[in-house]
Amino acid sequence: MESERHTSVQFILFLTIGAFPDGVVEDLIGRVSRKVSVPCRLGAPPIKGATPMLGDREQVDADELLKKLEKRHVEPGTLLVGMTMRDLGVKIFTFVFGQARRNGLAALVSMARLRPEFYGLPADPELTARRAVAEIFHELGHILGLMHCTDFNCIMHFATNAETIDLRGNDFCPTCAAALPPGFLAN
Repeated sequence: MESERHTSVQFILFLTIGAFPDGVVEDLIGRVSRKVSVPCRLGAPPIKGATPMLGDREQVDADELLKKLEKRHVEPGTLLVGMTMRDLGVKIFTFVFGQARRNGLAALVSMARLRPEFYGLPADPELTARRAVAEIFHELGHILGLMHCTDFNCIMHFATNAETIDLRGNDFCPTCAAALPPGFLAN
């Protein structure tokens, strides 16, 4: 189950795609960095030109955007995480919170549906940040070789809605944690 591609993680590079409210990205990177043993950095925006959209929806095409991220050159040992405030979709799902390929080159996370305001509820920056960190780690898990987990309390459990993200917890189950590269998670 161990990742074939990322046996030695050196750092995590975050890339913003589009505008973010002040301080949000820095806060998320800080939260992620406290849970891993490798440095986390913010890089330059990765996309040149138009953001790929799903033709029949007002959503960014997650598959095409992920392909663009995967084409970006990064040093070996770098995990790449693209983040956007835009809503993501794929042709076979109404929406996705994020996208990554198992043993892939990059991950993509959308903040759109992680925000309570999306559902007509009052803003809750703390809840939004917890959900975003959970989704970042979920997608990093895929890059590092993990599949969806059957343990409902594992961060790798598949979430079909924001409530499932809240219920599943923010940690890897013992089986998934053991499959991550040695020393990736902070003690």
